[in-house]
Amino acid sequence: MKNQDYSFNLLCIIIVAGLVAACLPSAHAADAEKKRTRTGTYQASKGQSGSATGTTTRAKGEVQRDATRTNQNGQTDTRTSDRKFDAATGTGTVNAATTQPDGRIASRAGNFTKNADGSVNATGTTTGFDGKRANYTTTTKTDTASTTTGTLTGQNGKTTTLNSSTTRADGRKAKDTIVTGPGGKSAGRVTATKLNGDGTGTRTVEITQPDGTKETRIETFTVAKTNP
Repeated sequence: MKNQDYSFNLLCIIIVAGLVAACLPSAHAADAEKKRTRTGTYQASKGQSGSATGTTTRAKGEVQRDATRTNQNGQTDTRTSDRKFDAATGTGTVNAATTQPDGRIASRAGNFTKNADGSVNATGTTTGFDGKRANYTTTTKTDTASTTTGTLTGQNGKTTTLNSSTTRADGRKAKDTIVTGPGGKSAGRVTATKLNGDGTGTRTVEITQPDGTKETRIETFTVAKTNP
């Protein structure tokens, strides 16, 4: 049971990390809708492979993302998210869900506030694939890098902590996330993304489990933009 609880916390907090690291739509977004589609393939170190497609739609005060991934056995999972931001009040909401091939769903819903110093505070609730719920609280600050710290508190009152850092430069993005569970064991996720001038790119994801074992996934993709 302890391993199941930890895996649930790990899943949810990584979701939260991805959510908060880019939780604000651009304050200068144009009224016209802008859409970007990314298609590609992936290969994992444990033999998994498949294809992936994702679409990001941006309008004033809102960002919507929809993604699907199909593995070598033809099984498909989907991810959706919708973030809304009111620049006048500095507040926003987020709703997201991931659906596995067997129909199980993990979801999250929350609110965030952009402070005068540019930092972002976020709170919300996650529900895992097993139906367990937890509350999260995070703070994101941006200086030379974007850093997120936070906690996830489960139904049993135990707390998991998060530390994440994201850097961007010259078409490259690097993100390093460390999660520490109630028992003191840590797990990590490191991603490195490179987008070339012609719209092609690569993304490498390395996950380190609490026992030290690692899994790597390499993705290649092409990005197409559509501006009405």
